Amino acid sequence: MRRSMIFMAGILAMVFMATFGQAQDQVPVKILSDKMEYVQENNTVVFTGNVHVDREDFQIWSDRLTVFMESSGGQAQQGMGPDGSQDIEKLLAEGSVRIERDQQVGTSDKATYWTKRGVVVMEGNPVLQDGESSISGEVITYHLQDNRGVVEGGQRQRVQAIFSAPATP
Repeated sequence: MRRSMIFMAGILAMVFMATFGQAQDQVPVKILSDKMEYVQENNTVVFTGNVHVDREDFQIWSDRLTVFMESSGGQAQQGMGPDGSQDIEKLLAEGSVRIERDQQVGTSDKATYWTKRGVVVMEGNPVLQDGESSISGEVITYHLQDNRGVVEGGQRQRVQAIFSAPATP
């Protein structure tokens, strides 16, 4: 039992460090949930029930958060730790997803963060709000490194942008 607890603590430490920065630029991250499960066969860590990720520069809420670990040669690696022996491939937040950063709020049914590419894809009624301005569509893709976003419409929903403009004199 003690060995399992130490192993789980090691996994959690690795998830936090690999997900949210290199050793030289780490920030504290706290993940709260009703349950956490490590699934070695799938190479995943799954947080379920009232998930809340709290980091100094943003927060995420969802019903479920899955952390997908990269595998070597299609097999889960035996050693995982802060030395980079295994990296995070992506994070998948599902169910009532809300992301807050500064005054900006994003909501969707599902959000996927591809860590190496620095890309967030929001699907399922995605909406981004900044104060009274908002934009929505079927899929919102945000490229963090370029500070660039793409909003796609489709058969179910066209792109809609709402913003304030100065009144005409």
